[in-house]
Formats: sequence, C-alpha cells, structure tokens
Amino acid sequence: MRLDRECRTGEALEAAEAAYEAALEAGDVAGALRASHRLALIHFNKETLAEGLKICLRAETWLRYCQDQAAIISLQSVHGGILVALGDLETGFALLIDCQKRTKSCPDPLANWRARTAYAVALFDSNDFDRAAEAAAESLNYAETSGLAKGSVLIARSISSRMAARALGEHRLARKGIDALLLARTEEQLQSILIEAQAEKLSYEIAECHCYLGLLAWTRGEDTAAAGRYVAAIAACQVAQDEVLEAETSYWYAYLLASQGAFDEAQSLLAGVEAMEQVLAVPRMKLRHFDMRFRIAEMAGDWRAAFDHHRIYHELVVEDYRRLASARAYTMKLALDLETMRRKEDSARLERERLLEENLRLAAEQREAVLASRTDPLTGLGNRRELQLRCRDWADTGVTHAALMLCDIDHFKRINDVFSHSIGDVVLARVADLLGDARAEGGLAIRMGGEEFLLLLPGTRAADAAAAAERLRLRVQDHDWSEVAPTLEVACSIGLADWSLAESLEAALQVADANLYAAKNAGRNRCVAPAS
Repeated sequence: MRLDRECRTGEALEAAEAAYEAALEAGDVAGALRASHRLALIHFNKETLAEGLKICLRAETWLRYCQDQAAIISLQSVHGGILVALGDLETGFALLIDCQKRTKSCPDPLANWRARTAYAVALFDSNDFDRAAEAAAESLNYAETSGLAKGSVLIARSISSRMAARALGEHRLARKGIDALLLARTEEQLQSILIEAQAEKLSYEIAECHCYLGLLAWTRGEDTAAAGRYVAAIAACQVAQDEVLEAETSYWYAYLLASQGAFDEAQSLLAGVEAMEQVLAVPRMKLRHFDMRFRIAEMAGDWRAAFDHHRIYHELVVEDYRRLASARAYTMKLALDLETMRRKEDSARLERERLLEENLRLAAEQREAVLASRTDPLTGLGNRRELQLRCRDWADTGVTHAALMLCDIDHFKRINDVFSHSIGDVVLARVADLLGDARAEGGLAIRMGGEEFLLLLPGTRAADAAAAAERLRLRVQDHDWSEVAPTLEVACSIGLADWSLAESLEAALQVADANLYAAKNAGRNRCVAPAS
C-alpha cells in the first residue's frame, strides 16, 4: 500500500504478488484474498482492467474455502468494479450488491466501507454521476462514523468531493440546475482536504483538490478562479507524475479556455495531452480525449476539424464495444477454464481421499496381521514370536533377569476325552484369563502350545516368584469350573526357573521344564522352584 501510494506501481505489484504467494504457502486463504484485492485495485486504478480481472478470477478459486467475510467483500468489491468498468454492468453490479448484503453481517468497518465506495465508483464509471455522488456521500458518512483510520477517511472525503464536483460540472455542461447547497458543501470539503494534503505534502491529493475546486469555480461562473486552480492542479500532477489526472484537468481547462474564445490555448493543452501516449493507450481516456477535441472544435466553428474528431470518436466507440465484447468473451473463457480446474481439483481431491482411505485400510490390515502373528487366537495371549520380541525389548531397556513360571494344566487329555474338545478350549481360555493379574504387574503371559503356558516376571527372582506361582495355582484350583461343565475340576502344575537375559532363554526353559516334571511326578497340582 505504501509503494502504491508513492506511485511505485511496479514494486507495489511485486510486493502484493509476493504476499499472495506467501499467504497460499501458509494456508492463509483470507490473506490470499486480501493480497489479490490489493493487486486488482492497483490494476484498476492504472486502468489495466484485463490484468485486474485476471487477478480476481484467479482468487475466486479460494472463495469457497474462506470464512472471512471481510476478505470476501474486499475481493468482490474490486471484482465488481472492474466488470462495470469493462461494460459488464449486470454481472458487476450483481457482485457489488452482494457485497452490500454481506456488510450486514460483517464486523470489519474497512471492508464495509470498501463495498460502499466500490458501488459509488461503479455508478460513476457507468456515467450515473448524480447517483454516484449520493452513494459516495453515504460512504463518507459511514467512514466518518465507524472509526476508520485517518488515511481511509481522507480517501473517502476525496472520493465524495470528486464525485460531487463532477456531478455539478456535468449539470453545468448540460445546462441543468445547480444545487447551490451541494456546491458550497463540496467546496468546503475540498478546501479542508487541500489543507491536510498540503500539510502532509501529498502531491496527488493536492492536484485533485485544485482540479475539482477549479471545476466548482467554473460551475459557479468564476472563470478566472477556475483557471488559477487548473494551472495549480497541472503543476501538482507533474510533481505527482500522474498523467491521468493531468489529462482530466487539462480537458476541463481547455473547455474553459474555448468558452472564452482562447481556442489556440485550448488546442495547445489538448496537444499536450496527445503527447501523453500512456494515457491515450487507455481506451476510456482516448474516448474522452476525442470527445473533448470535437466539442472544442465545434465551439471554435472549425467544422472540418469537428467532423474529423467526431469520426475518430465514433470509431473509438465502435472499437470500445468490440473491446468490451472481447473482454466479456475473455471473462467467460477464464471462468470456463477455472470451472474446468475446479472439476479437476475436485476429482483429484476425491482420488486423494480414496487413496487415503485405502492406505488407512491397508494400515489397519497390517496392524491386524502383525497382531495375529504375535497372538494366540484361542486365548488372546502372546505366542513364541511375541516372547522373542518382548525379551528383546526388555534387554534394550536394561532388564537383566526374570523369573520363569512354566504352567501345565493337569490331566488335560482326560478333560478333552470326558468333556469334549470344546470344553477343553474353554478351560484353556479361562486359565489364560487367570494369568491376567501377573500380566497387569508388568509380566508376560505366553501360550507355549497345547495346555502349556509360560509366565515371565522381569526383574524378579524365582525364589521371590514362588508365592505368585502358588497364588496362581490356587486360583486355578479354586475357580468355579462347574460354570463350564458340571463335575469339571481343573488343576495345574508349575515349574519355576531363574533366567539371566545375558544367557540363553532355552537353558532357563529347560530348568523350568525339569521343575514342572518334578511337580507332576510329585503328584501334580503343585509348584516346584529351583533349589536355593
């Protein structure tokens, strides 16, 4: 904004484009819309309307992802203004009216003021000068009562006074009645702005104030005062390096000179405008130029020159309609391209979602497969693979020893033969549940196969684990097995061993197995620990 205000247009465009890219990279959609508003507004003010339109259509992609009403209003207000300036009044005003509706639910006064101002400017660009002046006055009133920053209020006052002055000037040209109260109020407002602009050395605002103060003086019939203002405005325009405003001032000054019979001076001013190639490259300014050349030649009675200028003006009008038609076609093409891009984007999004869903499914299947490879399906306990992995984890975390409890269900073959294999499976699952307390204390319960289970207690000695083994034996013995089958009784034998993780697990298992057999040979339903 600072670069734009200093008339460093190229640098301002680069900075705004960098802000747009940075906002998208950060995922800041509202920031991208605000940067696009600034880019499009610079193009609008410099009359590069096609470029401004391209910026707006590019940014439209992000509107559906944005919840920030202020950012949406800012973008759509300049978009609507550009469309009106291009001649698409219906679409442009529809956007601007939508912005007006959005202001009712938007708490941001700056965005709401932009919507009101854009509507006033669009009316001005459609040559509805009276309504433009009324809308600009309402916009100024909002700016002054909503707590906007001083700079924004100054701009609002400048726009309002410019549009009121132009409306009064057009009334003078058309020989309509002049609203004296509006003229006095506008003049007072311009004088106030001029004082502030001079204090802050704002050359563009100084030039604009002089131009429209001159127009008001001419409207009142004070030609000498008007001429002085126009001369001051042209000098300030040259300081501000703003050729568009210089051309606008020159047209009004030339008309004044022609009305006084100073046709040579008027023609000299218009010749100076013709030297401003950049200004006349703007279609609307070129139209205004040859319209003014025709009017002044007609006032001078130079009918040949009037005819030539009017012919050029007529050709430019036809060319302008073609340009507007081309612009509308270009707009439609861009809109179609964007719709195609949106469809491709939606298709790509659906494909991404499908792939994500597929990846999640595969990951779940993989987790289930890994779990199945480490778990006994009947009892839910770990298997020998789980035993290997957990022992490796213990070693990595500094565990140096563990107590082993090898548990075997007594007379399990008889249970299968008398009560059935399905009852045997229930017995296995119940015994696995009875191992749960030991697992909750950090131990590991494994089904070794058949009716044999292994319980490992890390950081514990076999002598200390003997009491836990006895509690487990009693839990199995005292469990109400009649719930499973009447007359069913289940007992287990347990062999204990010490294991140093620095040594082979198989050696410790052999010791536990030997103690288990000792328990079996001693009558079963008992625990045998290694000798101290």
